[in-house]
Amino acid sequence: MTTEPVAAVAPSAQSAQIRLAAIDDHPVVLRGIIAVICELAPEVTVDFLVTSVRDIDWTRVAHPDVVLLDIDLNDGSRAEDNVRALTELGLRVLLFTAENRPALLRRLVLAGASGLALKSDREEDLVEAVRQVAAGQFATSGHFAEALLTDPSVLAGLAPREVEVLEQLAAGVPKKAIGKSLPQPVASSTVETYFQRIAARYAALGRPVPNMYGSLREAARDGYLDL
Repeated sequence: MTTEPVAAVAPSAQSAQIRLAAIDDHPVVLRGIIAVICELAPEVTVDFLVTSVRDIDWTRVAHPDVVLLDIDLNDGSRAEDNVRALTELGLRVLLFTAENRPALLRRLVLAGASGLALKSDREEDLVEAVRQVAAGQFATSGHFAEALLTDPSVLAGLAPREVEVLEQLAAGVPKKAIGKSLPQPVASSTVETYFQRIAARYAALGRPVPNMYGSLREAARDGYLDL
C-alpha cells in the first residue's frame, strides 16, 4: 500500500471521533489534507492516505467513517467504479475534486457518493462536509457544489438515448449510420429527432448549438462524454 505519513491527531473530548481515509494521487494535496484536519478538526483521525483505490488492502486496515475520494486518479480507473467499490463495502464517500462537470458529478452521486467537496472551497467547508458525511448526512462544501448536483439550470437533462447518439458521433460514426450502430437500432429519422431534442435542450439553457458537433461540445462540457 502506497501511503503518505499520517500525523497523529488527538480526538476532542467533546466530539465523537471520526476516522478518515483519503485517496488522492497528488502528494502535496494529501499532505495539505492532513494539515487542514489537524488544525481545524481535532476530533478527526486520518487512518490512511493512498494514491489509488487499488492500493487498499482491506484485510489489513479498518474501515474508516469517511473516504475522501479524488475522482480523477491517474491509475486508469473510472470514478464511478471507484465509488461503487467503496460504497459496496458500506463506506461513506465524499467526493473531493476540482471537477465541475455536473453530469459526471451527478452520476457519481447516483453511484453512491454521499457528498461533494470542491478543492476550490474553503478549508472550513471541507471539514464541515467531512463531519456531515460521517453523521450520515449528504453534504456539499458550498453553494456552487450544491448547484452542480441539484440546479437544473446548469445542466441539459439529456435522455440516455440522446447520450448514446452523441457517443456514436464522438466515436466517429457517420450520422447516417448512427441509428444502425446503437445497442437498440433506430431509423435515421429517429436519430435526427434525437439531435433536434438535444439542440432544444441546450437552447432552453441559453446555450444554443449551431449543429450536431456543437451539441457534442456542450455535452462534453457537461460531463456526459469524455472527449
